[in-house]
Amino acid sequence: MHVKKAGLISAVAALLTLLANLGIASACAYSGYQPEVPAALKK
Repeated sequence: MHVKKAGLISAVAALLTLLANLGIASACAYSGYQPEVPAALKK
């Protein structure tokens, strides 16, 4: 019983880690975008 429980916990942890990494990757794509600053604002 302990082996099955440990395997289930490991699988859930791996799935949650994957979901967290997907969330981080999508957030980085948006925060990495920086449009050009207009010349009027560069004073």
